[in-house]
Amino acid sequence: MSETPEKPAYPSHMEKPPAKLFEHDCMHEGCNAWGSFGFEKRYGQEWYCGEHKGDADN
Repeated sequence: MSETPEKPAYPSHMEKPPAKLFEHDCMHEGCNAWGSFGFEKRYGQEWYCGEHKGDADN
């Protein structure tokens, strides 16, 4: 029987915005660039800048 993975925590370097706000910075730790590349993941949308969009594969 397989176990359900735990929901990952929101990145500690970012504050979670209130619902319905559409501001999204890059989720790469230490990067404050605009997250213009959004990827739908198992637990929600993740945003990355052009430099870190390859992080979405991890």
